[in-house]
Amino acid sequence: MNFKTILRKLLYYLPNILLMLFAFILTLARFPKELEVLAQDALYQNPSAIPANIKIIAIDEATLAKLGPYSQWDRSYFAELIELLNQDSSSKPLVIGMDIIFSGENGSDGEKQLVDAVENSADVILASKLETESKAVKTDSINRYELISYVKGEVTAFDALREAGEQGFTNIILDDDGYVRRFYTYIDDGEKVYKSFAVKVAEKITGEDYTKILPETAEIQYTSKPDEFTTVSMADVLDKTIPASYFANSIVLIGAHEEGMLDSYKVPVDRANQMYGVECQANAINAILDNKLIASLPLLAEAVIAATITAVFSLAARKCRLRTVTAVLAGILIVYPLFSQILFSVSKLRLSVLFVPIGVIVAFLVFLQIRYIDLQKKRADDMQKMLFSMADSMAEAIEGRTPYNASHTKNVAKRCIEMLEHINKLHKEKKTKLRFTDKDKKQLYLAAMLHDIGKMDVPLEVMDKPTKLGANEERLRSRLDMIALRLENDALKGTISKEKADEKKNEISLFLSKLGLFNCGKPLGDEDKAFIDKMCSAVYISPDGEELPYITKEEADDLHIRAGTLSDEERSIMQSHVVYTDKILEHMQFGKDFSDVRAIAANHHELLNAKGYPNGIGADSLDTLTRILTIMDIYDSLIADDRPYKKAKPVKVAFDILDEEASAGKIDKELLEIAKDIWLE
Repeated sequence: MNFKTILRKLLYYLPNILLMLFAFILTLARFPKELEVLAQDALYQNPSAIPANIKIIAIDEATLAKLGPYSQWDRSYFAELIELLNQDSSSKPLVIGMDIIFSGENGSDGEKQLVDAVENSADVILASKLETESKAVKTDSINRYELISYVKGEVTAFDALREAGEQGFTNIILDDDGYVRRFYTYIDDGEKVYKSFAVKVAEKITGEDYTKILPETAEIQYTSKPDEFTTVSMADVLDKTIPASYFANSIVLIGAHEEGMLDSYKVPVDRANQMYGVECQANAINAILDNKLIASLPLLAEAVIAATITAVFSLAARKCRLRTVTAVLAGILIVYPLFSQILFSVSKLRLSVLFVPIGVIVAFLVFLQIRYIDLQKKRADDMQKMLFSMADSMAEAIEGRTPYNASHTKNVAKRCIEMLEHINKLHKEKKTKLRFTDKDKKQLYLAAMLHDIGKMDVPLEVMDKPTKLGANEERLRSRLDMIALRLENDALKGTISKEKADEKKNEISLFLSKLGLFNCGKPLGDEDKAFIDKMCSAVYISPDGEELPYITKEEADDLHIRAGTLSDEERSIMQSHVVYTDKILEHMQFGKDFSDVRAIAANHHELLNAKGYPNGIGADSLDTLTRILTIMDIYDSLIADDRPYKKAKPVKVAFDILDEEASAGKIDKELLEIAKDIWLE
């Protein structure tokens, strides 16, 4: 085999080699890291059956309402709680974990009672907090570093209580995105081994020394979402509404369960709600006891797997028919995550989620492009078919993002072609001078199919926003309901007159009853605006001086939207889709036969009077194809019945609106009359 043959073969397989290296480097770099983390959360963080033997006694709003502000509590409350739980040795809990740090000492009888209660109970685990610092330590041959923690100090229970019972630290590990996925099991700083709260509780149950079998930090598979563990109010236990026997042979955890106590965290199993610290500890404990600690392959091994699968697939993509390659790709995209999930469920061994799919998808796209170029050289017609199928795929991807935009792209493209065909029919009848070629039809169809591709970069919370408040509505309703309850409680305590409390509660009730009207996007009257302004400035002041605004600034800004459901900023984001369309299409090679597609698609929101967006160009810069696309885009939006923020307009009403736009010099009046010939009749 001579040098030229070797070089030719090397060049032939160069894309395969580059794709294999791409997958290898992509995995080592863990790029895109944020998406990989999200994908792993979705695939591996699937809560299972909630264990009945883990129960939480919550310091919740009801407890605070009954016992007063937490900062003023006598520690005898906790002593009474421990004594109640342990009063009957035949039905006592397996262990009591107190996710509370009793730092500071005042010598009160309540403190002594708490010390005695802990001393007399062999099953109490107390909480502490470690003050740590970290330094990077090289961990393997590919220069991967890990942060190793060293203990500077420890915030513990006061001396007498610390000596009376065992304790474990409750430090939470936050990932780069602010979510809690990993927990300390212990920290060995070379001088002392500090065990975590979760490990101490688990050791009470099993008698194991987990420092010998677990790493210092472990990622867990969550058992529950927020508020799913069995949770009772501490007030109900103290007043014996819930008997102590209810906790027999259970792991009992006591901790904060109220927003004001600032002990809640973002967790990967529920991105809408935070989880209280005591629930996080419950998940960590159950993960240790139920073998739900997640293991990972070495990064180098994952990179080899991704590179190997990508290399094999890229060879198949080079040799096999496109239909076969597509089926193999679909198989990999289905089987790989399924296999990963099965492997995880059996062994808790986690594989990366995205790097293999990205590798094969990129390989698929690369060789699709190579085949496309080859076919382009052979047959221009096949090139056009490929281009149109790509446009169809992109349109499908755009419309697949949201149910509120379904079929818009295809409807607009279809109506544009119907317009051109009708105009050509009128031309044959000598009724218009306009006439369009097959090239014009293909260009307009392509532009119509791609005109909204920039919406791929528009956040769904903006595209799908059905009301002014959007996802914030439920949060606002919950806050106002909570304030109403607090007002009622304040009236019962006498910190506010019943008349004043009733007045404020009635205002809240009236506001909530009218919130649907305020939130729907229709213009509001002066009286409603004044009422909204009043509520936006209202602040609940608790007996201890805490201020809680009825409505946040973000919510107030949304409620003050004059018309529609989008704020000025959100409207700007929505309008930016045409900028993204232009940027995306800038990188697409349309060839000379489709050289106008980009401009037609990017300018479909420009108006003849130069008051459109994004560039404010006028009639001189807008050709007939662009003007047709603009009219069809507006028309389909008006009659669409799948938009969350408005009802569909009847065809007659839609054309009345378009007539007003034409009279204002925004759209082409002659083309509008032709459109009316087709659809108004």
